[in-house]
Amino acid sequence: MIVYPIIILFLLLIAFALLYRRAYLLEADLKAEDFMDKDSPVDSPDHLSRKTIREAEVTPPVELEPNFKKAEELFRKKQYISAEKWFIEAAKADPKNDIIYARLGVIYIEQENYKDAVESLKEALKLGRGVASRYFNLSYAQNALGEKKEALQLAKRAVRLDPKNEKYKKWLDELRSSPF
Repeated sequence: MIVYPIIILFLLLIAFALLYRRAYLLEADLKAEDFMDKDSPVDSPDHLSRKTIREAEVTPPVELEPNFKKAEELFRKKQYISAEKWFIEAAKADPKNDIIYARLGVIYIEQENYKDAVESLKEALKLGRGVASRYFNLSYAQNALGEKKEALQLAKRAVRLDPKNEKYKKWLDELRSSPF
């Protein structure tokens, strides 16, 4: 007699857990989407195509293949919480890989964790080349923390590195028009 209510309660609990998990994973999709620059190519000569540049940016060293590939796959699916864990594992294996820190910065912005985003993006810029998208994302995170002057300088740098990018120009104009 009492077995059926227990089974029903158990099934409801599982259904709730699955729905909650799915909602939690999808919640990051709704944040900062208009300003984030996840797929910008690295700063490189104009003769390379966007596809070639993008592939060059995400090609990990051989020793990072398993962790980086899994993290990148989750990142592309916008499963940022899981991707963060895999990127952190990849960073432990190769703490000098600037791409990992850039991806972590984007993940932290998506999670509205701007302090960690700033740290990750600064590390990415310190380790790697001056990539416009990294300056742009760092500008966004700095602005969210209330550091308007730094955000403005970073936005200017992003526009200098990629002067044709309308998103960067729009962001710079928005920062210039907002009061300090």
